Amino acid sequence: MHGKILRYSISTGSGVVTNSSKKIFELRKESWHDTRFLPVVGMYVEFRCDTNGYSITNAKASYYQDFPPDSLIKEADFWKSNTDEELKQKEQDIRNQIVQKIFKETNYFTLKSIEPSSSVQDCLKEYFTQEFSAINTITNENDTNFNFKINYLHTKRFLLKAMDYLVFTDRVITLDTFANDLQTLNRLEYSYKNFIKHTNINIEKIYENSFLEMQYNYRGVLKAILSTREKILQLNNKIKNSIYETKQIKLKLENKKNDEKTLNIKLDNIRLIIAKSEEEVKILKRTLESLSKLEEAFKQQYFKVFEAVFKKFYELLINKTKEAMDICATRLDDKIWKLGMSSTAIKNMFFKHDINESYCTMTFLGQYLRRLDKNKLGENDKIVYDYYFDYKQAHEKKFLIFTTNQKIEIALKIQIMSISKNYSVVIIKREAEFYSSINTQKFELGYIDPFVNIDVRQLLDEARNSKYNENTKFTIVSKEQIAALKD
Repeated sequence: MHGKILRYSISTGSGVVTNSSKKIFELRKESWHDTRFLPVVGMYVEFRCDTNGYSITNAKASYYQDFPPDSLIKEADFWKSNTDEELKQKEQDIRNQIVQKIFKETNYFTLKSIEPSSSVQDCLKEYFTQEFSAINTITNENDTNFNFKINYLHTKRFLLKAMDYLVFTDRVITLDTFANDLQTLNRLEYSYKNFIKHTNINIEKIYENSFLEMQYNYRGVLKAILSTREKILQLNNKIKNSIYETKQIKLKLENKKNDEKTLNIKLDNIRLIIAKSEEEVKILKRTLESLSKLEEAFKQQYFKVFEAVFKKFYELLINKTKEAMDICATRLDDKIWKLGMSSTAIKNMFFKHDINESYCTMTFLGQYLRRLDKNKLGENDKIVYDYYFDYKQAHEKKFLIFTTNQKIEIALKIQIMSISKNYSVVIIKREAEFYSSINTQKFELGYIDPFVNIDVRQLLDEARNSKYNENTKFTIVSKEQIAALKD
């Protein structure tokens, strides 16, 4: 039957669904059988129950998730039906009624052209409605103008790892926090994989099912062609029977049977019927020939247009889906970063392990790559390594912290990396490390602990004379700032 998810938790894998009678059904993740979608609140579903009539045994997302004003299927139809098949049949019946109305109102004897009922673009939008819907979920959001985006296909494993570690470490945060993002990513990835997987596409079949099927005027012509053929067949049978009847009458006349006058009158009437039928057949054949030419010309003309537009749509959708995945992944990564940097559990568990980069996907990816032998990278790892290196080169901003005080180190580190997930720090504990660092890498800003047992002025002079940091500002942390730092 049809229903709608009222409540669902990814964390517990359970929720409830309601039907048109407002009856409540229990939904568990084991009963969800849809690789396209994850169950989320507000989703329309198609489901079956066990014998107790309460527990759902099989559920999936309904094809019908939106009911725009111009839709053939309304929300009321959804609630009145039990399956998507019923709704698809209702759609087909409505279209057939439209075709029948056009067929009755059109004079096919004088028809000179077939006007398209729907444009190629509109038909393809309908055909790719699921894919466009997934993309629009992202493009309709307000936060899609990122200065930079992470590559979802390269970073998926580490994005999910960062999320899972956050949920595992900070018990206040659950997977439900990320439910909408995971749902969107799942839909987009499903679409993208289908695009890449289905390379041998039968465009002719798609053309017939998604374009010609929506052309009501064209289908009216097909109906007229079929009707004309049937009429010609009926008239030919009528002529054939009439000819046979004339032969029988002639035999009777030759044998002087029955009233000759009556037979001759009947013979003349039959001849008139034959002549009239033959004339009708000629007219119908001309009409049939004309309609067949119109039908074939329409089919060939729009196939060329459809094929060209389809290829553009397909390429556009692949690129847009890929872009939408990257946007959604970046948005999810930002959410993970903000929650991670403000989490006490992450501060105590994650950053105590000498990790000097923000809590985000690229940090987990970097940790993985640093464990690999650079001379023995596989093809995929090499691609990811190059991507990681290019990303860091383009976006990473480094900050120097010179201190031997762990409280200052942790507090400043968290403070800096909470500003941007692309901010990282270099912790300096000795004078030699300081000189080495300022002469090998550029820093946005430097922080120096006033309590380090070293000549701070000399450090600043060396920094101003260094190759990379002559314009870098170095700040001596005040005692008041140190006192205000949180543990």
